Amino acid sequence: MIDCPTLEDAPEDFGIWLPQRTRWFKGWVQTWLVHMRNPGRLAEEVGWGSYAVAQVLFAGLIVSAMMHLLLAVMLLDVLVDIRAGQPLGAWRAVLLPFDMANIAFGYISFLLLGWYTLRSRERRGFWKIILFVPVYWLMISAAAWRAIWQFWRRPHHWEKTPHRSPAPFRAK
Repeated sequence: MIDCPTLEDAPEDFGIWLPQRTRWFKGWVQTWLVHMRNPGRLAEEVGWGSYAVAQVLFAGLIVSAMMHLLLAVMLLDVLVDIRAGQPLGAWRAVLLPFDMANIAFGYISFLLLGWYTLRSRERRGFWKIILFVPVYWLMISAAAWRAIWQFWRRPHHWEKTPHRSPAPFRAK
């Protein structure tokens, strides 16, 4: 792994963050589609194991980001029904624990990955952001849906985002 800083500050404004993430997702969609022009040939060239990993990484990233919004809406619908005292029905009652476990394990793995990649001095205050993770994932989902829409409607448009001057670089 290359250990060098980007020397760029992350966007702090949603109006800049959303176009940036939309552009990233659009690039991932385009990359996946280019690789999938001839899926059989790709599988032969890289091997079936690498082919499967590529599907999980590219298609899985895109689909999971898009589905998070739908999952959140469905969860909200279930919670409203429970609060209103309406019966869930057989399928909803069976699937609810699995959905809740998937959400919990997804959030936990996301947080643990972030935790373990930070240096100890960067971990201060990390657990304060736990409540923001569902909001962040909804923002990611919005960027993914926006990227798909742009890819379909404006495939050659790539939103540029401004960059602030980087903070002075300090060696480790």
